[in-house]
Amino acid sequence: MRADRKNDKASDLGALGALSTVGIAFVLAVVIGATIGYWLDRLTGLSPLFFILFFFLGLAAGIVNVVRTAGALGSRKKR
Repeated sequence: MRADRKNDKASDLGALGALSTVGIAFVLAVVIGATIGYWLDRLTGLSPLFFILFFFLGLAAGIVNVVRTAGALGSRKKR
């Protein structure tokens, strides 16, 4: 009985760690995308075009990462 509780706690802590990194990864994806877009805008002179494009690409990458992690955590919980 004690071993089951220990495994449950370890599993819960692992899930908490994975979820905490998802938020950071989401923000970083958006910031990196926006930064690349800003840099390309300054390089090419096409002011808002690349910023908007790469901002939304970073947003999409962040969402994909959240969905992937949620799916992995969901399948791990079912076991």
